[in-house]
Amino acid sequence: MTDTADAAKPDNSMRGLILILVGIVLGILLGLFYGKSMWLASEGPQKELARLEKTIEQKQSDATKFRQQAEDADDAQVAQRLNQEADRLEGQLPKIQARIDQTEKTVEVVEADKKAGKLSIAQSAYIFCEFCGDLFLQVLKLLVIPLVITSMISGITSLGDIRKMGRVGLSTIVYYFSTGAIAVFIGIVLVIIIQPGMSADDTFAYRTESVEAKEGQTTMEVFLDVFRGREGDPGSGMFPSNLFLAATNTNVLALIVFAIVFGGALTTLGEEGALVIRFFNVCNEAVMKMVHLVMLFAPIGIFGLVSSNIAKNGGAAGFLEQLQAIGWYVATVVIGLLIHAGILGSLLAFLGKRNPFTYTFNLLRALLTSVSTASSAATLPVTMECVEENNGVSNRAASFVLPLGATINMDGTALYEAVAVIFIAQTLGIDLSTADLVIVFLTASLAAVGAAGIPEAGLVTMVIVLQAVGLPMTGIGTILAIDWFLDRLRTTVNVYGDACGAGIIDTMVVQKQAAAEAAPQAT
Repeated sequence: MTDTADAAKPDNSMRGLILILVGIVLGILLGLFYGKSMWLASEGPQKELARLEKTIEQKQSDATKFRQQAEDADDAQVAQRLNQEADRLEGQLPKIQARIDQTEKTVEVVEADKKAGKLSIAQSAYIFCEFCGDLFLQVLKLLVIPLVITSMISGITSLGDIRKMGRVGLSTIVYYFSTGAIAVFIGIVLVIIIQPGMSADDTFAYRTESVEAKEGQTTMEVFLDVFRGREGDPGSGMFPSNLFLAATNTNVLALIVFAIVFGGALTTLGEEGALVIRFFNVCNEAVMKMVHLVMLFAPIGIFGLVSSNIAKNGGAAGFLEQLQAIGWYVATVVIGLLIHAGILGSLLAFLGKRNPFTYTFNLLRALLTSVSTASSAATLPVTMECVEENNGVSNRAASFVLPLGATINMDGTALYEAVAVIFIAQTLGIDLSTADLVIVFLTASLAAVGAAGIPEAGLVTMVIVLQAVGLPMTGIGTILAIDWFLDRLRTTVNVYGDACGAGIIDTMVVQKQAAAEAAPQAT
C-alpha cells in the first residue's frame, strides 16, 4: 500500500505542475488580450488620472526644490546641475498635462459605456480574477505564521544538542551574505557595461507614499529598527514587546528568534520537553497537509493573480508602453538575475552535490508560485514542500534554512537595488566614483537584508541606497511603472536562493552531523 502511494506522488506532483503552468498561460493570455477592457472596467483610467495629477504636482515641487537648492549652493557646478535638473522636470510638464487631458476624455467615455452596460462582462471578469488571486494569496499568508513557528521549533529540536545549531546557523548566514554580495557585484558590473540610463524616459515617473515615507532614514536607523523595532509599534523588530502583534504584522524574523530560543529550551527539559516537541512535530505535519490542500486550488489562484495584475497595468498596451520607456533597464535586471541563478545552480552542484537541473525542476511549483505572488514569505509553504518532498532535503535543514532565508536572503532584491540606483544616476547624468560604487555595494547588500518578504519591499529599501550616495529620490519614479513585473522575477530568484541554500547546508552540515551521530552507535 505504501509503495503504491509513493508511486502516485510523482504523478500527482507532475499533474499539479502542469495545471499551474496552464493557469499561468491562461492568466497571461487573458491579461494581455482582454486586460485593457478589464482595466477600463475596474476604474483604471480614474486611478491613472489621479496618479498623473500627483505626478505633475511632484514634478513642480521637485523643480522648485532644486531651484532653491541651486540658490543656496556654494559650488557653481552643483548649482548648474540642480538648475539643469529643474529645467528638465519643468520641460516634462506640458507632456504630462497633455496626457491628463487625454485621460479625462477616456474617463468620460468609460463612464458613458458603464451606464450603457458595455463593460459589465469585463468588470465581472476582473472581479472574479482579483477575488481568486487575493483569496489564494491570503490563504498562503495564513499558513506562514503557523508554518514558521512549528517548522522552526521542529527543526531546532531535531538537532538534539542545542550546540549543533551554532554550526548550522553560522553556515546558513555565511551562505546568504556571500550569495547576496555576489548578486550585488553582478548587478554593478552589468549596469556599468550596458548603461541603460542613457536611453530612459522618466516623463511619467511617480513616487508612491510608501517610498516618500522612507526619505531621511539612514542605513543605521533601518538596522536599529530591525533589532529594536519602530517607535510606537510593539510588534516590530527582532525582539518585540508583544509577540502576538508581531504575528499579526507577519514579523517573521521575531517569530524565528522566539522559535529558536523556545526550541532550544525544550531540548533541555528531558521527558517533559519531549512531549511538547512531539506536539510541535505533529503540528508541523498537519500544517504541511494543509499546504497540500491549498495547492489543489493553486492553478485557479495563480490564474487570478497573473491576469488581474496584468489588467491593473493596462494589459498588453500598458505593459509595452512601460517597457519601451525603460527597456534596457529591464533587460539589465533580467540578465543579472539569470546569471545569478546560474551561479546558485553551480554552487548547488559543487557544494550541495546535487544535480541543479533536477533540483530546479522539482522546485518549479514554488518558483511559479513566487512569480505569481511576488512574495517569498507567501511562497514559503510551497517552497518547504518542494524542497523536502521533491528534492529529499532533510527536515532538519529545510525547517531552519528556508524560514530564515525568506526573511534575510534577498539576492534578487540586492541585485535589483544595485542596478536601479546606478541606473537612476545615469538618467540624471551623474557619474558615480569608485568610492560611490563601493558604498552602493555595501548598502545594497545590507538594505536587502532589511527588506520584508512582501511585494515591492525592495523598492522601499532602495531609498536607503540612494541616500547613501547622495542621489535624489526623484529617480525612483522612473522605475516604478515596471516594478510590478521585475518584483516577480527578483522574488523568484530570492526563493531559488533559499532552496539552493537548504540543499547546500543539508549536504555540507546536517548530513555530516547525522553521520557523526550514527558512527558511535554503529561502533
